[in-house]
Amino acid sequence: MQRDLQFHSEETDRLRAELRHMVEYFRRLGHERCEVFFGWAWKTDRDGTDLLMKGMNVPLPDLIGEIQRAEDAGLGRFGDDDVSLAFEGCPVNVEFCHHEGVHLKFVERDEITRHFLERWRAQGLSPAEFERADDGSEWRPTLIEEA
Repeated sequence: MQRDLQFHSEETDRLRAELRHMVEYFRRLGHERCEVFFGWAWKTDRDGTDLLMKGMNVPLPDLIGEIQRAEDAGLGRFGDDDVSLAFEGCPVNVEFCHHEGVHLKFVERDEITRHFLERWRAQGLSPAEFERADDGSEWRPTLIEEA
């Protein structure tokens, strides 16, 4: 069963802080690179530049700069447009969504999901968890089990 641990914040600085923490956290776990995927809104009509639905493999230390370069070019806005992250061999995917939120997508709770649940609770971010049945039905809220 798919699960989604998430929080939302209207403070872009809060989301950027979480991105910085994720870069550091996943580097400590031994990840050197990540797949970053820019969602539907990352494009501009000005010069034909387009990140729309494109992914790229980037070194983790360069991730924040890549997102900033796309913003500076007028291609999208972090927190208003989707940016997804995946790490090779990692069962957790991350999405910074267009609703000013952070989502951890996973199947089984593990040390990564426990880390972020505890972190988000400690910061008063009121994380919520949702699950989707195997038949692909809509997401439904779940009670978050204690880490």
